[in-house]
Amino acid sequence: MKNRTIQIDLVKLLLTLLRRAWIIVLCGIIGFALVYFRSTSNQTETYTASGTMYVYNGNPNMVNYQYASMSDLNSAVQLLDTYLVVVRSNKVMSAVAERLAPDYPGIQPGYIASTLSMGSVSETGVLQVRCVTDNAQKSADICNAVMDVAPAEIIRVVSAGGIEIIDYAEVPKVPDRQSPLRKSLIGALAGVVIAVLILTVLFLTNRRLMDAKELTDRYTPPLLSSIRRTKGKSEDASNYLLNEQSPMEVVESYSKLRMNLLYTMVNHPSKTVVITSAISGEGKSTIAANLAISCAMSGKKVLLIDGDMRRAQQQAIFKYSHKLPGLSEVLIGAAAWQKALFSTSWETMQILPAGQFPPNPGELLESPQMKAFLNEVSEKYDLILLDAPPINIASDPLALSHDAAGCLFITRQYFSDHREIRKALISAEMTGMSVLGFVFYGTDLPKTSYYNRKYYKDYYQKYDSRLQTGQDNTPAGDATGGNFK
Repeated sequence: MKNRTIQIDLVKLLLTLLRRAWIIVLCGIIGFALVYFRSTSNQTETYTASGTMYVYNGNPNMVNYQYASMSDLNSAVQLLDTYLVVVRSNKVMSAVAERLAPDYPGIQPGYIASTLSMGSVSETGVLQVRCVTDNAQKSADICNAVMDVAPAEIIRVVSAGGIEIIDYAEVPKVPDRQSPLRKSLIGALAGVVIAVLILTVLFLTNRRLMDAKELTDRYTPPLLSSIRRTKGKSEDASNYLLNEQSPMEVVESYSKLRMNLLYTMVNHPSKTVVITSAISGEGKSTIAANLAISCAMSGKKVLLIDGDMRRAQQQAIFKYSHKLPGLSEVLIGAAAWQKALFSTSWETMQILPAGQFPPNPGELLESPQMKAFLNEVSEKYDLILLDAPPINIASDPLALSHDAAGCLFITRQYFSDHREIRKALISAEMTGMSVLGFVFYGTDLPKTSYYNRKYYKDYYQKYDSRLQTGQDNTPAGDATGGNFK
């Protein structure tokens, strides 16, 4: 394995966000709708009245910007925070409530305080008092009452400087402008930001295999082929088999896998390849079956061994009885391998079933009988493909470390876990199992590949003899397995 620091791939993150753009848009719409509904359903007209007072710290007879020194202004600004506390005090609010009681019976100091907001104007000595209520006259009356009552209390408490009223509040003529649309747009933006943050966190914490480039970036074994995962009309395993309806892109992907695999085995004396994965469900049995078919199409004499004597899958793909004798019977001497072979419609391809499930499959694969069997069949076939259990689930594939040329490691997009891949590679390395290469099995392969480019579609059709003859020139089993002998 390559020892390198995994860095955040911003391009991949952007592509992930683009693929999940519908989630981002949906969250934006939900945010917009929620805020808009809340704004329009609870919206009441409000009126804001405001007045201003000047806070001074020097001679009260010189309350004039022409004569006020900079030190006086700085002192006045510093006093503003104190003034604000005093204005909101219960004593001032109670005095304001008493003044307003004749016109607004039952008005409470707490309510008055909740309608007020105060602050300096552009960090000057000018204090602005604002009052917001649902009645224009009430807003002005509260604001003016505060401006009449507060200065005396402020001067009494602070005992420094003074306050001069600049402008009393006027009755607002129009209600405050409340824009549900503007608030809703902010809600939509908040929804989008939340969605992007969640997707980014999921991206950063994701351990799933997202694309083939991750295999070449993170691990030493080469990528032998990327194969598009196509799904049949039903869950029948045979729907995944290469047949006359298979896209040429898929056929060529297996051809590339076949040629690259044979190239890696050129200098190795063994003709046996173990096909495995890190965990179950990554498509190893399907790829083993189709690779064997591809080899048979090319004229290679190939033997496909269902070496998973714990959970055999080839019987479901090729539609033969699970009661047939197979590898387990051969290894215990209960049957001759020549008699246990299952013939297919490809003359150069045969299958050895798993047989009855034994209690000790790992020991059988590591036995001298297995070594002798592989040596014997190697004289009859150009290639032996052994469909083995996943490495992280059973040690069976590792038992063949010294009898096979190596293993073909199957990975599946959005399913394989990098932690499981690393664990399996470490196990293979410790037992001396050579990893010949990876196969990337995915549904989302790059659209820039040769057979997906619109420019090349007319050209590849000229090379596809099936389109000229109306059928595949090479024998192939149908999707239901009915063409197998």
